Amino acid sequence: MSAQQTSLVGMKRPSRRALRNRIKKTVPWMIISAFLVFALFPVYWIILIAFRPRGDIFQYPAALLPTNMSLDNIRYVWFGSETNDPVIGFLGTSLVISVTASVIAIAFGVCCAYALGRFRIGGNFLSVWILSQRFLPPIALVVPLYLMFRELGLLDTYLGLIILYATFTIPIVVWLMLGYVESAPRELEEAAYVDGAGYWTTFVRVALPVLKPGLSVAAVFTFIFIWNEYVLAYQLAGDDVATITVYLPRLRSAIAELYGEIAAASLLSVLPAILFAGMMQRFLVRGLAFGGLK
Repeated sequence: MSAQQTSLVGMKRPSRRALRNRIKKTVPWMIISAFLVFALFPVYWIILIAFRPRGDIFQYPAALLPTNMSLDNIRYVWFGSETNDPVIGFLGTSLVISVTASVIAIAFGVCCAYALGRFRIGGNFLSVWILSQRFLPPIALVVPLYLMFRELGLLDTYLGLIILYATFTIPIVVWLMLGYVESAPRELEEAAYVDGAGYWTTFVRVALPVLKPGLSVAAVFTFIFIWNEYVLAYQLAGDDVATITVYLPRLRSAIAELYGEIAAASLLSVLPAILFAGMMQRFLVRGLAFGGLK
């Protein structure tokens, strides 16, 4: 074999190796992109229907690209129309209930998680028992909760839904925060005890700042869970206190479903959760990374 042929063979081998490496790097991204398109297409379709005139929603074949865009559906939902109430009141109700119940659940949940993680109160049994409270489906509790709320006068009230959601989400907060508490270093708290600080002072001034990333994760998940809850809100709320999830099924007329208004209301309903998650993104990334170090 001549020197020229040897050099050509040597040039081919690296090129094949580079091609294989490029394929190995490209295939995972192609799979991820395919799953991303599959997951985001319903969101894209909702946005498309929300900004389409009512006559173009049922056209055949369906147009996959934006054409004849309009703000009529958004205006009908935001200001109300002959067939539906304004959405702003339901968004405000959901916001008040979600924020208040999340704050209460996080306040009680982080205290419980700290006691379980630092002082091992109840051992492993108590932590598993707290998690088991989420095993029971909410639909199984609708009837007893309805009877209880009716006797206590909590039906169709802010207080009733806030207490209910806070109680249901405390186990989630406990189990989200328990890993962060166990992963947090004990040295700072022990130093505070040596300096004469009490349990509450150490918890508030030393432990909570360290657990701030975990608190952001718990806040996002708790808020989204309460914001999206439908079964209990539909059964225990009424005309005075109705959340956005209860408002969406009401968007119908005697002739047909108001698909444009439903898409517009769905788009408006997810914006607060997206904005809240975006505001907490910096702490959320730190919290997920901190929790992964356990």
